[in-house]
Amino acid sequence: MRVKRIVIVGVVLALVLVFLYGSSAGNPRIVFADVNRVVQEYPKWIELNQKYAQDAQFYQQKLNELLAELDKLQKAGAPQSEIEKKQAEIASRKQQYEQLLQSEYQPKMQAVLNELAEKIEAFAKAMGYDFVLKKEALLYADDAYDVTEQLVNYLKNQ
Repeated sequence: MRVKRIVIVGVVLALVLVFLYGSSAGNPRIVFADVNRVVQEYPKWIELNQKYAQDAQFYQQKLNELLAELDKLQKAGAPQSEIEKKQAEIASRKQQYEQLLQSEYQPKMQAVLNELAEKIEAFAKAMGYDFVLKKEALLYADDAYDVTEQLVNYLKNQ
């Protein structure tokens, strides 16, 4: 039992040492970036958001047409049952449109984010960085280690 404990402690210690001193260049190179800005300025993300906005606007126009029909019914003094039926139709269509947008754009957004993660990894390797941290996750970091601008420019030139 004691030998088993010594082996486990040895393995854990070895892993810690590999993690702390495993960088072939000596001290690990750690930088950070404002991920929100990087994503918002990524050309493919901008393009996808523009397409999403166009589709959302199209569906909103369809909803506006239904709301205009409802308004006409209310102004014409239509029976309450007819008004409620139109309200239910509007609610159903709104939910349907939201689901359509989500089912179409969620996979596309995830694909763009995955691609972006790969490009950030390529940037880090090209620059010799061991770690690229999210600025949002840091309590404090010297601005000298902020590579947001370089990363944004790198991505725009890809």
